[in-house]
Amino acid sequence: MRSLRQACGLLLLGLFAAALACAHASQADSDWQLAATKGKYHVQLTEDTERVQGTCKFVRLLNPQFDQPMVRPTDAQLPDAFRTEAAYYGADTVLVRDNVGEAYICGPGPINPDGTRKEPYPKAQ
Repeated sequence: MRSLRQACGLLLLGLFAAALACAHASQADSDWQLAATKGKYHVQLTEDTERVQGTCKFVRLLNPQFDQPMVRPTDAQLPDAFRTEAAYYGADTVLVRDNVGEAYICGPGPINPDGTRKEPYPKAQ
């Protein structure tokens, strides 16, 4: 009887963990959609390495050919892919070099996937 209770407890714990993982995945999908539809218009592409690397904070290396394995962007789609990925990760500037980009925060702070600035501190409830 005790092993049956333990098995039921483990099953419930597993279901709870799966539900949390599913909720996190759906939040990530909605953030990606916001970045692709709104946030990318708030990201600037540049090739000026001196201005960006000297004053901005590095966020992430962007390589859409490997970061999006299901759909490889064409050369015409690369600027949008850079902008979308940068907005998803909170960057407002992308330094472009050939087919690779570097995401930077050059403004007052990171951006949300919808393009608005993130608050420095969470709002009180």
